[in-house]
Amino acid sequence: MEYLEEIDQRQEEVRTALAGRGWGGGVVTSQQNFTYLTGLRFDALVSSAARSLACVVPVEGPLHLIVPEFVSGEVGEVLPDVVVTAYDPPREAIDETLGRIIAAIPKGPVGWETGPESRAGVTLGSADAVRAATGRDGIEDLSGLLWEIRMRKSPAEIAAIAKASRAGSLAFEATYANGIVGRSEREIARRLALSALENGAERVEWVASTSGAGSYHRFVSAPRERIVEPGDLFWADVGLTSGGYWTDFCRAATAGPVSGERASLQASVVEATAVGVARCRPGMRVSDVAAAIRRKMADLGVEGLDYGRLGHGIGLSSTEPPSIAEWDPTILAAGMVVTIEPAVSHPTGIYCAEQVVVVTDGEPVVLTTASSLLTPT
Repeated sequence: MEYLEEIDQRQEEVRTALAGRGWGGGVVTSQQNFTYLTGLRFDALVSSAARSLACVVPVEGPLHLIVPEFVSGEVGEVLPDVVVTAYDPPREAIDETLGRIIAAIPKGPVGWETGPESRAGVTLGSADAVRAATGRDGIEDLSGLLWEIRMRKSPAEIAAIAKASRAGSLAFEATYANGIVGRSEREIARRLALSALENGAERVEWVASTSGAGSYHRFVSAPRERIVEPGDLFWADVGLTSGGYWTDFCRAATAGPVSGERASLQASVVEATAVGVARCRPGMRVSDVAAAIRRKMADLGVEGLDYGRLGHGIGLSSTEPPSIAEWDPTILAAGMVVTIEPAVSHPTGIYCAEQVVVVTDGEPVVLTTASSLLTPT
């Protein structure tokens, strides 16, 4: 059970927002939204598609949770004020039970996670069956409402992200200090993962890495058995969690001294990243943050890697709204946590100085403390 002291406040915020839109209630089935509203984490259960969880939030009345039979007792003990209905998957689908509970919501449209950056935790067939069972045409997108609330993090949420970020920062420093030459990408990634766990991460969700000429387009790929050779640049991106909350950032090292060209390219992205970080303040539009980063990259004469945005929110998901992009109208507010990550893909390496940043009422706070410069090994 995580963040129990915040659960009532989260539920009340969602109810207030639902009522403000004239809706009768909302249904969440994604792991992240279920956890956000209940504090319950069943990581092993949701690691497969055999079993679903659902949380029905009526504007009036208690929450109603639909969970597998074998965890229903635990749920009832932890959350005595909610209504718990058990079902028996995979023999029994969630459809009929969920449809019956939604149908009991007295009036108004019902919100469901159908919008951007959302994934329902039930099958498309289950969603269709629920719609048919309830007879409701008033199914609205709940995603935007939830993101408006989830984008602003509490001190406890920020502390969890900070813990994961610290673990990753220490892991990069320790792993690169021990050298990379003669080791495979997979071995270096394993050392990174073990060090992150030793330094306080709860889970290592991924390590992406690449090295060597002809490989610097592989910025989301799994580590290989390729041996790092003198002159290579080794780049890695880690996804770590603490208390269910993510950090996601990258750092790079060179097998030998850092060449002038590499140092210059990395210095450019460090400078552009700093421009973005400095603008992570309340009242700033993320579109303006993105535009400022792109202007700086252009002034420095470097062409950034185009992967749709220059950063993103982070929390219970590895990427969340807002997107640091010219097309996103979101206005930053204190409590938001975002990444700033302009990058350059070049024949000599991937150059990025990704930072995880907390928007505060004062100066932005950077949680990723590992050096942004290339580490010579």
